[in-house]
Amino acid sequence: MAKCDLSIELDHPDRVYVGGDKITGTLHVLADADVNCKGLEISSGWRTHGRGNVARGTTETVTLFVGQWSAGQRESYRFELEVAAWPPSYHGKYINVDHYIDARAKIPWAFDPKATAEFVMRPTSGPDHSDSPTATAVGGCIGYGLVILVLGMMAVGLGFLVVAFVVNPFAGLIAAGIIMPLMGLIAAKKLLPKWLLGNVHVDLITPQVAPGGRVRAQLAFQPKRRFTINSISAELTGMEVCVSGSGSNRTTHRNTFFTDRHELEGAATLHAGDRKEFNLDFPIPDDVPYSFDLSDNDLVWTIELRVDIPRWPDWTHSLKLLVAPDGRSGERLEPAEKHLALDAADAVPPADSPAADEITFAETATHLWNSRNEDDQLYRLVEAVTGMTFEIDTLIERRLLYSGEEDPHVYKDGYAVWARHTDPPLPLVLYIPHELADEFEQAGHDQWRCRGTIVGWDHPHRRLQIKVLVR
Repeated sequence: MAKCDLSIELDHPDRVYVGGDKITGTLHVLADADVNCKGLEISSGWRTHGRGNVARGTTETVTLFVGQWSAGQRESYRFELEVAAWPPSYHGKYINVDHYIDARAKIPWAFDPKATAEFVMRPTSGPDHSDSPTATAVGGCIGYGLVILVLGMMAVGLGFLVVAFVVNPFAGLIAAGIIMPLMGLIAAKKLLPKWLLGNVHVDLITPQVAPGGRVRAQLAFQPKRRFTINSISAELTGMEVCVSGSGSNRTTHRNTFFTDRHELEGAATLHAGDRKEFNLDFPIPDDVPYSFDLSDNDLVWTIELRVDIPRWPDWTHSLKLLVAPDGRSGERLEPAEKHLALDAADAVPPADSPAADEITFAETATHLWNSRNEDDQLYRLVEAVTGMTFEIDTLIERRLLYSGEEDPHVYKDGYAVWARHTDPPLPLVLYIPHELADEFEQAGHDQWRCRGTIVGWDHPHRRLQIKVLVR
């Protein structure tokens, strides 16, 4: 059993921080027994949670105290820590990225007491080069290098078959039955489109673009032969890609949350020697999430180029795009509420503005309820109101059985409870501290009023997450 309890009190718990900010607060300590503390450490950092393996990073660590505490002693320690400049806070379907203040007291021969406080971070600039996904311009000729690659693979395969026949003819026949069709399929898919198109030139002019900016690229080729096409297209895709497990249990999960297809040319007949050039220039919405590469948790933006050829393998090529803030757009430097509107007429003011106090949870719940069948709008609304605190009228449904390790919003020794708002009946997850256990259980299935802060969205169960505050 821990010999002391820790709790973190942030000076501005509802503030949206930007990279490089200083976050301040107080770490409270209550000793239950005489304690020899080898180090009271507090740190700022981030970590992921969701389906992928956990990735984490620490920005700054400070030791606040080393020494003795007596039984019953209460102490408070001020702290100031740097906020990480990357990655951004993000809540998706499979991947979540959150920023935390973590505290730990190192106690010999006992479990180290810990405490955590979460906050929201919005970046002002893109990641450092070391953290950045590869998004360099792809230029020049796509043709000869592809031919060399395919021929090299075929040579390796044939060499393997020769060795297999020499060592064991029967095994060689089995290998040939598997490898030869596979090699033929690869050759057909990679070489046959080039036989019609010739060398294809692709250039990504904007390898990095900010939300609200424009994506520009060039595609050019000179057909070697006359043939027909169904279309030539470019599709911008945003996707969550995360990996869980390792070794033989390693599983990749993908969730495509954004697609935007642009047709560069429709059905047509292309003639030999008639050079085709296409200049891609299309906008990217101003409310899309940023790219990030966090070990087994990636948010990837790509442009998929395709020449759709009937009764023939299609030519395809993928360009990786880095979506990141450019440091010039002021609307991304303030709380997300500034640019995420509930609708054209009713925008949500920033949580720290005077007008925020005039917004009721019933109004917020109504907007969310009306958007419950439109995921993109719903997620924008949730992001807009995350961090805002309201008085909330709820109807308790049932207590959940999972613990804090399975959901980072759960209080230590606290509870996660399913509930509904009274009107409209918006489903909620309430994270209730231990101190309020008797109060909400006495409420039973009657109406229960609490004060809570919106902390996110439970995607699998489609419920708004509320962290209930002690009055």
